[in-house]
Amino acid sequence: MKGEQMHSRQPVPAKPWRDRVNSLGYIQGGTEAQADLLRQVLVQLPCDGKESLEWRTPEGKSVSARCEDLCRRVLSAPGLAERSAGAQWQPSAYARQWLENRDNSFLAAHLHARVKFFGELLLAIGDQTKQVDLLEVAKEMYGLNWTSPSPVRDRTGWLRSLGMIELWGQRVVRTELGDTLLEALPLCPPESARGEGEEAAESDDDEEGPLTLFGDSLQLEQVDLKNRRALIGYIPRGNASDSRDGDSTLTATAALRRLVALLGDGAALEEFSELCGSEFGISKTSFTTMMHALRHTGLIEQTSFNHFAPSEDAHRLVDQGNERLLAAYLHARYLFFGEILCHLSKPATTSALVTLAKETYGYAQASNGEIRLRLAFLQDAGLVERVDWQRFRVTAAGRSFVKNLTLQLPVEAEPEETDLAGPQNASPSSAPEAVIAQLRQYGNVGTDSREFEEAVGRAFAFLGFQAEHLGGSGRTDVLGIAQLATKDRYRIIVDAKSSGNGQVAESSVKFDALRDHKRKHKADHVVVVAPEFAPRLKNWAVENEVILLRIEDLATVLDRHSRNPMPLTELRDSFSHIDTFSDDLAERYQALERRSLLVRRIIDLAFQEAVDEDPIDDGYISVENIIYALRKEFTPRPSREEVDELIAFLSSPVVAALETTKGRHKLIDSPRNVALRLAGFGGTVATG
Repeated sequence: MKGEQMHSRQPVPAKPWRDRVNSLGYIQGGTEAQADLLRQVLVQLPCDGKESLEWRTPEGKSVSARCEDLCRRVLSAPGLAERSAGAQWQPSAYARQWLENRDNSFLAAHLHARVKFFGELLLAIGDQTKQVDLLEVAKEMYGLNWTSPSPVRDRTGWLRSLGMIELWGQRVVRTELGDTLLEALPLCPPESARGEGEEAAESDDDEEGPLTLFGDSLQLEQVDLKNRRALIGYIPRGNASDSRDGDSTLTATAALRRLVALLGDGAALEEFSELCGSEFGISKTSFTTMMHALRHTGLIEQTSFNHFAPSEDAHRLVDQGNERLLAAYLHARYLFFGEILCHLSKPATTSALVTLAKETYGYAQASNGEIRLRLAFLQDAGLVERVDWQRFRVTAAGRSFVKNLTLQLPVEAEPEETDLAGPQNASPSSAPEAVIAQLRQYGNVGTDSREFEEAVGRAFAFLGFQAEHLGGSGRTDVLGIAQLATKDRYRIIVDAKSSGNGQVAESSVKFDALRDHKRKHKADHVVVVAPEFAPRLKNWAVENEVILLRIEDLATVLDRHSRNPMPLTELRDSFSHIDTFSDDLAERYQALERRSLLVRRIIDLAFQEAVDEDPIDDGYISVENIIYALRKEFTPRPSREEVDELIAFLSSPVVAALETTKGRHKLIDSPRNVALRLAGFGGTVATG
C-alpha cells in the first residue's frame, strides 16, 4: 500500500513556516494531472534553459514551454528542479527519488515541507468544506495575504493529482490516502504561522550591566544617539538567489566578513576594486558606492594615498561568533538600529518600521532598503527572526540584548531647522510630503484606486514629466511625457495598483494589457506602482520589460529628488535598466547628492577662511587647499577637474558666491544670500 510506503520511510523534516515558499506553480495541462505532467517534465532533465520541454495532457494534446521558464517559475520554488554546476536545470534529489519510488505520499510530504499551507490545507478540510472556505482559513488562521483563490486551487490541484483529496461537486473531500498522510505530517500551528503565541524563554546568557566594546562602554548620551549616521548604504551581497530575505547569496554579516578578508592586511584601491568585481560581480560605479558605505562603517580606513586596510577592530567585529558584538557596534554608529528590537514584540513589516522610524524617531531618511539591511544584521545575530517573507519579530535573545543598550528616546518628527546665519543652511526645496502621504494613504486601501492613480500622476509630475491621469478601460492609468527636444523626448505609462493587504497578487498585473497600452500610447517605458509585489512578479516583469516600483521606493525617490533633482535625460537612462532600475537610480541620486555636498563643503571652507581672525591670505583659499581638505571626507577623492567645475559654478556672476583671483578663491557673499539667490532662480524658473 502507498500509505505503508510512506510510514516505512523516515518522516520528512518540514522547514520552519517562515522559510517555506508561498508559490506552488501549475503545469499547463489539467488540474488533476499535475503529478503525471511533472513526471513527463522531469524525465527530460537535465536540460539547457534555452531548450524546449514537451509533454502531453490526458486528452493527448501536446504542450511545450521553454525549460528556463517552466523550471524557474514553477519547479524551482517548491524544490522540484534546481540548477546544476554546469548551469543546466536538473531534478532535485527528492524529485529523483520520487521518479524511482513512484510514491505520491513521498512527494506530497516533501511539498508540504517546503510549501506553506499544503498539509495544513488537508487539516482544514471538514464535512462541508469548499475551496472558498479554504481560502478564508489560509487568510484568517494562517495570516496569508492571498486575494484570489488561485493559490488554494494550485494546492488542491496537486493534492488531487497525488490522490490525497477529491472534489465532490463543490465539496473538497480527503481520501483515505490523504488521511494517512495527514497523520504523518508535522503541521505548523496557526498561531505560529501568524507569528503569535511563541513567547520563548529568556536567554540564559543575559548580559550583565552595560555592554562594552573593546573597553568602551556603549552607554551613549542622547545627543550621540541623535547624531548617529542615517544611512548604512550599499553592501554587496553576491549574486541574487531565491532568498526573500535580502535577495542575495551572502548574509549581510557574511558580506562584511568577506570584504574585510578580501582587503587582507591592506590593498591599493584599484586592486581592491578588481577583487570585489571578481568576488561580487559589481561595477566600478557600485564599487565606489560600496567604498563610501564601507568607510563610514569604520571597518576600513585609508592608510596612504589610494591604499586602504581593515581598521584595528575590523577582523574581530566580523568574525563568526561575534555577530552580536557587530550589532552593538552598528547600533552605536547608525540611527534606528537597536531601537528596532523594541518594536517587534508583535510581528511587523519593513514598511511599518519605516513609518515608525520617521514618525517616532524623526529618522526622515528611513527607507525599506535601509531598514531591511538593519534587520539582516539583527537576524544574523539571532536577535530578530523572520516570521514570513515580509514580517519580523524579536527573539528572546533580542529582548535580553536590548536591555543593555542605550536607546534613543522617541521624538516628535519636526521639520529640520535651518541656520540661515551660517553655511549650514539646508536646501530651499521642500520634500513633497503631501504627495508621499497620498501615495501611502490610497495605495494601501484597495478601494480608492482612482485617488491612488491621481496621486501617482502627481508623483511623476513632481519628477518633471507632463503627467496626465487617464484611467478607464483600455487606457493606462497615467501617461507621462518628458517634454524635451524631439530626439530626447520620451513617454512612459504607469499602472497604479492599490492593495488592501499590502501586496499585489501575481494575477493582478496583466502584462498583455500593459503591452497593449504601451503600443497604444506609443510609450518607451512601462512602470507599475504598488505597495508590494508577489515574489514571482519580479522575474516576469523583467522578461516583459516592465519596471516594478514600490510605493516606499517611489517615496524615497521623490524625497531625494526634492533636494537633488535628476534631469529627465538621466531618468530615461535609468528606465532602460529594467532589472537594476532601483540600484541604478540610487547610484545616480548618490552622485547628485555628492555634488551638492561638495558645493556645501567648498562654501564652508571659503566661509571659514573668510571669518578666520588670522587668515592666511586675505581670506583667499587655493584649489589645492580645498582638495586637501575634501580628500579626508569623500570617497573617492574629488578630482581637480570636479572641484574646478564646481568652483567655476560658484564664481559665475549668476551665483556670485566666490571671487577668483590668480587661482585663489574668496567668499564674497553670505551663505544665506547664496542659498536665497539659488532658491529665487528656482522659484522663477518653476512653471508648475
